[in-house]
Amino acid sequence: MKTRYDAEVVIFGNGESIKDGSVVVENSQIVYAGESEHAPTAKTVQECNTIMPGLWECHGHFIGLEKLDFNQEFFTHPFHQAMRVVEDARVALYSGVTTVREVGGYGVYLKRVIQEGTVPGPRVYSSGGMLSITGGHGDLHSLPIGVWNYLSLHSDHWMFNTVDGVAECLKGVRKQLRQGAEVIKFHASGGVLSELDDPINQQFSTEEVKAIVEEATRANVAVAAHCHGAPGIKNALEAGVKTIEHGTYLDDELAELMIEKDAILVPTRFIIEESLKMRDMLPEYARIKMDQSAGRHWEALKLAIRKGVTIAMGTDIAGSRKSPLNRWGDNAKELEYYVKAGMDPMSAIVTATGNGPKTLGPRAPRSGMLKEGYDADLLLLRKNPLEDITILQDSANFQAVIKSGSPVWFKS
Repeated sequence: MKTRYDAEVVIFGNGESIKDGSVVVENSQIVYAGESEHAPTAKTVQECNTIMPGLWECHGHFIGLEKLDFNQEFFTHPFHQAMRVVEDARVALYSGVTTVREVGGYGVYLKRVIQEGTVPGPRVYSSGGMLSITGGHGDLHSLPIGVWNYLSLHSDHWMFNTVDGVAECLKGVRKQLRQGAEVIKFHASGGVLSELDDPINQQFSTEEVKAIVEEATRANVAVAAHCHGAPGIKNALEAGVKTIEHGTYLDDELAELMIEKDAILVPTRFIIEESLKMRDMLPEYARIKMDQSAGRHWEALKLAIRKGVTIAMGTDIAGSRKSPLNRWGDNAKELEYYVKAGMDPMSAIVTATGNGPKTLGPRAPRSGMLKEGYDADLLLLRKNPLEDITILQDSANFQAVIKSGSPVWFKS
């Protein structure tokens, strides 16, 4: 049975929009998107102010975190965390996020219970774990090395994935693929919330990164690189990495290299703004690194927008609902930062719609746009986000969230 949605404005997700448009859905796919006067008839017709594709969150973590301290992950039982992320998935979907590229967390398992219909949630494409060098961003530096190494060898937990040398990098990629990873994530530089490593410093050698990319490529899987510092960004791009996550020390030369390589920046400004709001709750080492990098990241974001680097919306969101900030459901705040940094609202919407699937490389689904044959993931809105991008932050402005052609909820 076909359902037709008529709107004053239709935003297609590719940078284009029309007035007085319609989207027609049959089963889980879009069969028409265009002017209302040419739309097929349907037994069910719904009207709204604006229709747009569902949002893509391209850098999230379903890990049930309640504060920005990854040591808590180690000391909280995985079953406890997993039960939290079920609620986080529901909240994400109800806030308009119909697809998540999860780059480290319980997403490979969460995806399965969502697909089987046990719990509501967005489509999830997960990396499983995140590959890190010993002593790198993905290591808990205060933990005895013997304990950490044992867990890295014998645990399927998403945290324990330190690999050193080409052979271990290959094993690390294969381990994630074995769990069902649809993107591979590694740490190309140090980080902010890890204890001892410098965000600017490169992690993984050129040979190791090439091994990671080549192994993932054989499985038709794209690679995402956590990267703040310029050396790591360059190393990742030259090895064929598809997406640069964060990009704090992006400069003119690297921005041009990203354009040349057709790479995508996933800026994650949200996590920086949220961290600054709860600065006093961060461990001291994280406060110091956050203070050093926050301003530089803002300049890098503005540079990327000005130069025309392809950007996909990602927040680095990880907080469960009891977290004071950094919570699932607040994902659309990221778009407000893009607009403040110089992007027009339409381009900001494209980062969260049409550009989203590109972050999965050869596994990109037909999603993120209102187009015949694409997934019927839609937002029916009471207001037009082209006039005010912040309306996407409040579900009171949603008339409906539709995933795979079926309303998740519908407000009359």
